[in-house]
Amino acid sequence: MRTIYVRMMQLAGAMIAMAAMVLLCATPSLAQDGSSTIVPLDDPMAPFLESRAFAAAQGATAEFRKMEWVALDEANSKVYWAMTEINKGMTDGEGDIQVDENPCGIVYVGEYDADFNISKISPLIVGGPYDEANKGNECSVDNISNPDNLMVDAKGRLWIGEDTSLHANNFLWMYDGELHRFAAVPTGAETTGLHITSDGTLFFNVQHPSGANPFPYNRGLVGVVNGFKAADDFTPIAAPEGADQGRVTIAAGEYQMLGRAGEPIPSEVTGARFGQKETTSGDMMGICNSPDGNMFLPVDETGTEGSLYTNFECVPGGVTRIYIRNNGSTWDVIEGENVDFASVNGTWTNCGSSVTPWNTALTSEEYEPLATLDGWQKNVAGMTDYLGEQANPYDYGYLVEMMPDTSGEGIGSVVQKRYVMGRFSHENGVVLPDDKTVYFGDDGTNTVLFKFVADEAGDLSAGTLYAAKVTQMEDQSFGLEWLELGKGSDDDVAEALALMELPQ
Repeated sequence: MRTIYVRMMQLAGAMIAMAAMVLLCATPSLAQDGSSTIVPLDDPMAPFLESRAFAAAQGATAEFRKMEWVALDEANSKVYWAMTEINKGMTDGEGDIQVDENPCGIVYVGEYDADFNISKISPLIVGGPYDEANKGNECSVDNISNPDNLMVDAKGRLWIGEDTSLHANNFLWMYDGELHRFAAVPTGAETTGLHITSDGTLFFNVQHPSGANPFPYNRGLVGVVNGFKAADDFTPIAAPEGADQGRVTIAAGEYQMLGRAGEPIPSEVTGARFGQKETTSGDMMGICNSPDGNMFLPVDETGTEGSLYTNFECVPGGVTRIYIRNNGSTWDVIEGENVDFASVNGTWTNCGSSVTPWNTALTSEEYEPLATLDGWQKNVAGMTDYLGEQANPYDYGYLVEMMPDTSGEGIGSVVQKRYVMGRFSHENGVVLPDDKTVYFGDDGTNTVLFKFVADEAGDLSAGTLYAAKVTQMEDQSFGLEWLELGKGSDDDVAEALALMELPQ
């Protein structure tokens, strides 16, 4: 008991200094030509360790700009992609993609065939129009701006969360052929963590809101909507004005805060807090104010209790797991923990998320650190601090599969980095109904559209990685030819990482 008490006092002291502590944020990734990377492109592991550069060298299109979440519509055999901005490599008049610039973004859609292959994606919802003179709402307030989170409900309706500075408040929309504004988050915040369960429970988070907002909306929030299911009808809300701009407003139901950055996790034995970052030796690094993707893993068929995993998008990255139970009207938070990633050398900029058909969580490491021959050490400085020894940039930039420990020999979560699915700026990945095919978002500038096909259904540890070669069509749709990059397994890549000698 004394050890726990002392530890809690140390954490309390560290929290007093929290305002002075800054966690590192990642910067958008850029495609590399492979000439200056630690792992050369002729290395057998290059498809998995330098996925974007290797794909470009094989002829894949590396011109996408800000490719965000991917969402599955199983009932209609569709997959959606959010492109939060359309500019730079997509609009420079060079290469495979030459479309119209749109700073407000676009949602694309593709249909998969009987083999779960997608051969074409097309614009579905085009953001804007953009008006630079309309300060604070440069993108039309009646349309999407910088779409980010995507999810599909039981009626096949698409839900869209924004990550924009071009609306005074970021919105959560529902699209059924027309856009309907369901929610707005406080000033300064992104709409993150969009997750809809099989029974229609709607989770969403408030990421990095302005500190000038009224309590409790002045810190990042993890939340759920009660008294409303995602397939229910609702009357859309107007864009908030006045005091409403500083809080969460929704069209139906009530928004319940399940967690708040910096506040204690219920029944966490060491007194840890939501968003807390520690080194592997237990030293406080700070609090991350950026809750992102949510992943709910129910333990029963009714979906009324289970583990909610929530990403925290900082460097080092992190995930909080809380066990929640519905009491008939709201959710009780029973206990929780910050997931321990020391076994995989930590995690990085945990961004988007999804849940597999076999009820595990997929967290995404966004903006992989550049592994250049010169300056690679500074690119992983935050992870070196976390580890207490020199970090390897090739340890970060993957999907990570998580689930509660079911071994009976321990508590906490089992985590496995899915190295064979490629190293790039993972926004999120979604598993199709064959339990083998996965489509991804690759965030950043000059990025690539990837897919992965597992060797065995329900097992993402081995398979084949592909990248798309794009042919642009007159309607600004994209034809997709899938180029095979490599076949392998997590064990293959993990062994290469263990044997790797980094340059001095």
